[in-house]
Amino acid sequence: MRHCFAVPIKDFALAKSRLRNNHVSEVSELARTLATGVIAELGGDQVTVICESAVVSQFALELGCTVAFSKSSGLNESVQGFYDSVTEMYERITVVHADLANPKGLREYRPSREVGIVTDQQRLGTNVLSIPTGARFQFQFGENSLRLHELEAARRGLDCEVLDQGPWTRDVDLPEDLP
Repeated sequence: MRHCFAVPIKDFALAKSRLRNNHVSEVSELARTLATGVIAELGGDQVTVICESAVVSQFALELGCTVAFSKSSGLNESVQGFYDSVTEMYERITVVHADLANPKGLREYRPSREVGIVTDQQRLGTNVLSIPTGARFQFQFGENSLRLHELEAARRGLDCEVLDQGPWTRDVDLPEDLP
């Protein structure tokens, strides 16, 4: 099966605003370190980084990734544009957020159903979303994205599994999430 890991990454100087708003120091370096860990676990040559930043693009290339440079503003629009453009190239894409604290084993993840969602620890967000291409899936990252992605899968007639336990549920958004 032709499969692609897509990792959207915001410019490190702008990433993790909730940490910045809580006066956490060295947030840019933390964002870079987390992204490096995710990409290394997935295998750089298996990853397409979706970005809007020349700095992130260079970072991704140095790690052996393919880059999908987006002129869109916002996560959903950028990921949607990438998804829509690769339906002929891949049978499945797995969108993985770059802020996972422990991505170990994620390279091997293949959902047992058509759609696989790894939620965050609060069971509100979507840390990993694996979907078939060609399903015309509409991305709904942001507040309550788990529920919105479940509804989108149902709307498209796709069976969905939700993983709410394990290391991939732990992302780093708030000071209490820091390793």
